[in-house]
Amino acid sequence: MTNERKELRHYLGASGIFVLIVSLLLFLSFVEIPPVNKDLFVAIVGTLVSSLGMVVYTIIGQQPDEVNKLQKKNESLTSINDQMEVRNDQLEQMIIDMQKEMIEKLTELKSTKK
Repeated sequence: MTNERKELRHYLGASGIFVLIVSLLLFLSFVEIPPVNKDLFVAIVGTLVSSLGMVVYTIIGQQPDEVNKLQKKNESLTSINDQMEVRNDQLEQMIIDMQKEMIEKLTELKSTKK
């Protein structure tokens, strides 16, 4: 439950920053910034726009921690799959050997009855 809240919080925060940047750009298209505050405003806008990549990355649902966690899980599952394939091959060989032994014993029994 807390993981869902954390994801929701990340999503809402990223969406909020995205809306803030878009509204800021709309604001700049209609209002002129006074020369006294221009440098400060440019620095703030630059900081917000530089975080836009991470915001979009979070909005589409791919967080760096999540991607790393999924890669580790994928590697783990691949390793387990390889182990299971080896074990499956061993079990198949055991079944084949057992069938051969049964066929040999049945053939011996059949030949001794005659």
